[in-house]
Amino acid sequence: GAKGTGTGGGTSCLRRLPRSAGPREGRKKARSWGGTRTRTECSARGEVVSGEERLGGEAAGAKRRTFTLLGAAAAVSSLVRPAEAYELTEEDLAFTDTVYFDVGLCSTATKQDRTLGAKNIFCTERERAYLGRVEIGLYGNLVPESVAKFKGAVEAGAYDQTIVHKVLKGQFILAGKPGSRKYGEVELSEDEVGKTNGDLVKAKAFAVKAGARPGRVSLYLADDRSQLEAERRRVANVEFAVTTGPGPAPDLDDEAVVIGQVTKGFDVIAEISEVPTFQPNTNLKSFNKFAALLGDDRANNARGIWGKPRKAVIFSASGVVRAADSAAGEEAGPMPVP
Repeated sequence: GAKGTGTGGGTSCLRRLPRSAGPREGRKKARSWGGTRTRTECSARGEVVSGEERLGGEAAGAKRRTFTLLGAAAAVSSLVRPAEAYELTEEDLAFTDTVYFDVGLCSTATKQDRTLGAKNIFCTERERAYLGRVEIGLYGNLVPESVAKFKGAVEAGAYDQTIVHKVLKGQFILAGKPGSRKYGEVELSEDEVGKTNGDLVKAKAFAVKAGARPGRVSLYLADDRSQLEAERRRVANVEFAVTTGPGPAPDLDDEAVVIGQVTKGFDVIAEISEVPTFQPNTNLKSFNKFAALLGDDRANNARGIWGKPRKAVIFSASGVVRAADSAAGEEAGPMPVP
């Protein structure tokens, strides 16, 4: 653009102010959670225009997303998460609660011959193959608010008859996407689990790397589309990830808050990770990457189906394991954290 000066006290149109976040990780998360943009840019007349003036309604929407997730815009700018700043203790990694998920598998992604008035688009209980039960020990001392949200969703039955909506083989699976129960998504009022999460501004919440080892369970924070859908429906976003191994999943680090560890049924998680998924061919991946460089929103929409299971993986039931039952059938304790 031209090197003219704007009307803002002689500020050059070419000057770009730094973002309001801290380290690189903080800036990245501020963007993905709707953080305020503060760059100074130029209008067509060479005037200085702030990022919020340029974005208009988009900036307002971004702020609303931030308030919904964290309760305050300041929380986003303070998302500084140096894991080395907090030393984990045995108490942090002690299981305070255990929850379970009973997992079933349909032969197809949807049931084509479902009856009129069916509650969802999937096969019935009788038609499902039972894969088994997964139990998860929760770190209520480490991340009390995050665990309270997850446990509250389980107790409310929010995950019952919902699906695993993404399988990234060798990395992790995703479940609990907010949306319509008809499509196997979670419908849970924010009032039932709270609208804010104070854990997100504490360094110790990110001290355990979400993708470092198999069986880690974490609240997934990187899906902007899920957050927007939760806002649109005015429901809670309790989407979660479970690492499958065999290797690490570094994409989860600093994008998720670890809330627990699979203690039983890891063979079920392994079986889920082998379910066939929708995958693009090489040409489609190249085209999608090119479209994304051009800023075509359809590229991001197309990527949304990548990793979607071709067979519906459904949580038939979930609940909290009683202490007596957990002690009687205990197979594994907390896994060591590197």
